[in-house]
Amino acid sequence: MFRRPVLKLLAISALLIPVAGLSHPQGADAQQPNTTPASSAGFSVNVTYSQKASSALAAGKETVIVAGYLYGFPLQGTPKKYVDHMGQISIGDDIKQEISPGAIATFGAIKFDEAMLKWMDGRGPQIVINVYSGRKSSPNNLLDCGFYEGPLKAIQGTSLPISCKLIGE
Repeated sequence: MFRRPVLKLLAISALLIPVAGLSHPQGADAQQPNTTPASSAGFSVNVTYSQKASSALAAGKETVIVAGYLYGFPLQGTPKKYVDHMGQISIGDDIKQEISPGAIATFGAIKFDEAMLKWMDGRGPQIVINVYSGRKSSPNNLLDCGFYEGPLKAIQGTSLPISCKLIGE
């Protein structure tokens, strides 16, 4: 007789807990002030290819683009004009390097937009790294590649491996 109300209460609690969790930033540093300097150490990207991708790139005298997009998470109170549709702020120019297949893309020190750093929370600079064909032999991308998305700090001073194959392979 008393079980039904307890089960209802538990069910309602289970529904409210995840919703309440969405309103809180993730991680202990989420609303801490940012302490990022105006630039950071670089990194490299070692792109590897399947046999079919290597052959197609060579046959088409194709290049490969390694591109990085820098962003940060905004502090509470950041003006809406600085926050994009993904809830992120741009903290620097995109980085891009065109390489020959087999070459390693090396990025030196990365400079940040100092004016935007004051709006970034304590999780620090984030980066998305994508790899795609240079579109020399085709107007379309030929490659299906892995990517990296996460803290820039985690890859500084390292060589990040990203593997590629032909789209549809």
